[in-house]
Amino acid sequence: MDSPLTILFVEDETDLRDLVRGMLLAEGFRVFAAADGIDALHILHRYHVDLLFTDIVMPGIDGVRLANQARLIRPGLKVLFTTGYVQRAIEREASRYGSVLFKPLRHTEIIQEVEALLGAAA
Repeated sequence: MDSPLTILFVEDETDLRDLVRGMLLAEGFRVFAAADGIDALHILHRYHVDLLFTDIVMPGIDGVRLANQARLIRPGLKVLFTTGYVQRAIEREASRYGSVLFKPLRHTEIIQEVEALLGAAA
């Protein structure tokens, strides 16, 4: 049996982080969740991760900088961003590093994008 694909979801809003983590777990993914970029980097150093799914606007290390650092640790890591700030995504050139989903997040949109990035079957 294949082991489940692993997603690291990084979001500073606790309720949203818990909601999306639960949604991804229910879809059969292995999920790590982090409240900020520092926690995410610690997880990336310790565990194999297939997809970094991160908010762009966070205190400390923003999502784009996190993605850049994460790829130094895990070259080839797939990246999916989320943000409620379209202008920030453009300013930070997020699309150079990965796909971008805009808040509010929708279950079907998240799953479709994750599966497309990971090549997972529906």
